[in-house]
Amino acid sequence: MTIVTVYALFGDDIRLAFFTKSADDTFFTLTFISLILFSLELTLNSIATPDYFNSFYFWLDLVSTISLITDIGWIWDAIVGTSDY
Repeated sequence: MTIVTVYALFGDDIRLAFFTKSADDTFFTLTFISLILFSLELTLNSIATPDYFNSFYFWLDLVSTISLITDIGWIWDAIVGTSDY
């Protein structure tokens, strides 16, 4: 999960700085996979760790997981109602 976390922090910035628009779908897919993995981790931590659910770290993880939605073009365009394609 460390690599996924580093990607979640810097992946979109790397996409914008070094890649052309044709690479967007690949990065969006990787970010979507990251969203799924973080959601799975959040769910499993809630089940396995006592007092995790509704704790400070639960809410911190939830907000950071939800914030990935803004980096996924397919989802964000549908929410905002815009499209670059």
